[in-house]
Amino acid sequence: MVGDGPYTAALAAILGTASVPLALLKALPRPNDQGGHTRVLDDLARVFLVVPDDMPSADALNCHRLIWGLVEKLSSAGEQHDLAFIFVLPPDAPRSYEDSLALGLAVPEINPATTGHAVCRRSASLSELLSLAASTCRMDLPPLRARQASDTTYGALAKLRAAVVQDDPSTAKEAARQVLAAFSGHEYHLDQFCRPPRHPHGNLLRAWLNTAVTTPVTPDWWAISKQHLTEWLA
Repeated sequence: MVGDGPYTAALAAILGTASVPLALLKALPRPNDQGGHTRVLDDLARVFLVVPDDMPSADALNCHRLIWGLVEKLSSAGEQHDLAFIFVLPPDAPRSYEDSLALGLAVPEINPATTGHAVCRRSASLSELLSLAASTCRMDLPPLRARQASDTTYGALAKLRAAVVQDDPSTAKEAARQVLAAFSGHEYHLDQFCRPPRHPHGNLLRAWLNTAVTTPVTPDWWAISKQHLTEWLA
C-alpha cells in the first residue's frame, strides 16, 4: 500500500498490510552488511497506489516507476518479479486521467486481464476493490519496457532527446515533426514527459515544437533550443 492520509491507513489496516508514505518512495534502501539489499519484497504480489486529489497523472506514473525501482532492488526476481498494480484514484478523477495513465504505460487502455494494471476510484466499495485486485493479472517489468520501446510517442521523444545529446539540430527538427504527429489531438499528454512543473514546461514545449517545424535552423536558434529542451524534457 503506497499513499498518505486516512483512506490509505484504513485500507492498509483492513488488508493487514504495510503502508509506505509517498515521500519515502524516493529514499534509496540501505545496503546490508554484505553490500547488497535484503530481499524483503520477494512475497509482494500486489501494490495499491492511492493517488492524492491533486496529483497529476505524470506524477502518479513517476510513483509507479519508483515503486518498480524498489522492487528491482528488494526482490530476488528483480525486473522479472510478477506484480499486479492498482491505481486508486480520487472519486472525481475524469476518464482523461485513465487515458493519461494508459499512454504512460504504452497501452490503448488499462485492462486488468492483460496489462498487469487496474484503475479504480476511492468511491468504490471494498468488495469492488478487492474483486478488481484479485482479477488483475500479475506481470513483470520487461513487457512494459518493450511496449514503451516500440511505442511511437516514446520513440519520437527519444529521438528528440538524442538530438540534444548529439548536438544535431536537423534531427531535432525532424523529431519535432514526429512528436507533433504522435501527440496530434492529445498535445496535453506532453506534460507527462516534462520535468516539474510539468504543465508550464509542457506549454513551453508545445510552443517550441510548433515553432521548430517552421523556423529555419540557425546556430543561435539551436543553442537556445538545446538549453530549453534540457530544462523542459524529463
